[in-house]
Amino acid sequence: VDGIHGSSVDGIHGSSVDGIHGSSVDGIHGSSVDGIHGSSVTVLAGPVDSIDPINRVFVAVGQTVMASQDMLSGLRVGDFVTVNGSVVSSGWLYADSISVATAMYVPGATAVFVTGIPSEINLALGQAKIGALTIDYTAALSGGAIPSGLSLSFRGIQPVDGGLFVSDAVSAVK
Repeated sequence: VDGIHGSSVDGIHGSSVDGIHGSSVDGIHGSSVDGIHGSSVTVLAGPVDSIDPINRVFVAVGQTVMASQDMLSGLRVGDFVTVNGSVVSSGWLYADSISVATAMYVPGATAVFVTGIPSEINLALGQAKIGALTIDYTAALSGGAIPSGLSLSFRGIQPVDGGLFVSDAVSAVK
C-alpha cells in the first residue's frame, strides 16, 4: 500500500504486487516473480535441557537458543520443542517462534533435529560437533557422501539425554 515511488522510468514502488515487506524475520518481499523474502525455517527439534530467563536463552540438544521472554515463559525443562529461526554461530540459534509438542519425548525413540555450523568435523570417525553436541553421522553415510557447507542439518536420535546424537540423515543448508 505505501512505498517509495520514483518516476515512470525508474524508482522504487510499493504496491500489492511489489514493495518492501518485513515478515517475522524482517526481510524484503517482492512479488512471486522477483524480490527477496525473509522467512524462518526449522533449526531445532528436541528436548529442553535448561532455561536461563535472565539471559533470555535456553539449551536444547547442545544448542543455546536465544528467545524472547514471552517464548521462555511457556517453556519447561523436558519439553520437546520445535524452533523456527536462524543459525547465529556454532551452537547458537535465534528463535523466531517456538512450539511445544503435546507428546512426551522419549530418549532414543523420538526423532531429534538440529541445524548449525559445525565447529569440528572428524571424517575418520564420522563425527561432527555443533555447540556442545557431538554427532555421529556414520549411519547417514550409507546414502552417499557427507555434504559440505557452512551449515548442516542432522536428523536422528539421542539415546541418552545430553549424550551422543546418532544421525541417520544429514544435509547441507542452502
